[in-house]
Amino acid sequence: MLVAGYAQLPQSTGAGVMWRHLTIIVRIDTRSGLVVDASTTLATRVADAFVAELLFGADLLRDQEHIVTTVERAYFGNGRKAIVGAIRDLASRLRESGALPTEP
Repeated sequence: MLVAGYAQLPQSTGAGVMWRHLTIIVRIDTRSGLVVDASTTLATRVADAFVAELLFGADLLRDQEHIVTTVERAYFGNGRKAIVGAIRDLASRLRESGALPTEP
C-alpha cells in the first residue's frame, strides 16, 4: 500500500522554491508493516536518498520517534522541520488507515 505524508517547506530551501509542500511517499508491505520503498519531493538526489534510506525497513508506527531523532541529529538543512513533520504525518495517516495491526 502507498501512504503519503505532507508538511510545509520553508521558502529558503530548493524544494520550497519549486513546491510549497514536502511530500514523502512510502510503500508499505501490509504483511510485515515495513517500509519497502520511499521517495520525497526534496530537490536533491542526496537529500531524497537520505530520507529513503532512513525509512527503508522501518515500522513507521513503532520506529517513528527513532526516525525523527535521527533526522534531528543528522540532517542539517533548512528542510529538517518539514521532514520531521512529513514523517509524523505519514505515521498518523498509516495509523488512521487501520490497514495494519495497531501499535503494542
